[in-house]
Amino acid sequence: MKALRPLRGTLAAILMALVAMTGACRHSAKVDLRAQPAFAPFNFQIAVGADHYNIEGFIAHSAGQGRLPALLVLTAGEGNARRCIDQSPGLVALGMLEACISIPGYGKSSGPSRFVGPQAVEAAHRAVDLMAARPDVDPDRIAVWGLSDGAVAAGLLMDSDPRLRAVILQSGFYDTLKMWPEAPLREKVTILRQVWPSHRVLAERSVIAHLPPKLDCSVLIMHGEHDKKMPVQQAKRLAEALQTRGVKVETRFFDDGHDLGGKVDGPLKEFLRENLIAAAPRTHAPS
Repeated sequence: MKALRPLRGTLAAILMALVAMTGACRHSAKVDLRAQPAFAPFNFQIAVGADHYNIEGFIAHSAGQGRLPALLVLTAGEGNARRCIDQSPGLVALGMLEACISIPGYGKSSGPSRFVGPQAVEAAHRAVDLMAARPDVDPDRIAVWGLSDGAVAAGLLMDSDPRLRAVILQSGFYDTLKMWPEAPLREKVTILRQVWPSHRVLAERSVIAHLPPKLDCSVLIMHGEHDKKMPVQQAKRLAEALQTRGVKVETRFFDDGHDLGGKVDGPLKEFLRENLIAAAPRTHAPS
């Protein structure tokens, strides 16, 4: 028994050393994770007339080398830029850079939103400017994805910014003059709280009314067939208007309401792979 005591002491010392080494490894791993954050702030300011807005944004990118394709996500509703970028690994893993911003009046961006409005489009334009100027972004492969009210801003950006290579519009409204009489009472009350829906205001926010004769981009429209907030007919009208202009447009209509959740992941990634990541260089500069 006395002979076993030194052996027990030796074993105890070895176990204590192993515990200390394991703890040190865990501590070191935590430090490494903090040293390499998955995302970084992408905040900026814009001015629309006499009004100034602070725009909340975050940006994340893959470990790929060289200039990467880039996706700008315009969030609205209950989402915000931080929540958006936290869900980015699935898209970033495709080999691209992703930036999320909250349009004015949503998330931590200053507002009011004023029913999307020119300030939302200006925020999107400025975000594209900043992304295109980055040394790790291919300015010839930039896409935008708008959700809900963010889809309206993305659609209006599509109308006016020829730099976009691909556009994804999800659960938005695109023919505002026809949307107003079709909208449910709850949605009309929401609009009235933000802006008086005059003919000028509604026309100003109509994606279809501002479509140029030609668009050099690919478009994916996703919408729920049972969307009570934004009638699905809005999405179908836009698809028809784009097709008459010769635009490459794809539609995905889901047996669902306004919030499509993870159902969009498959069609979204497939569309981005084909129309952004694998896109060939343009044969001419955007005019």
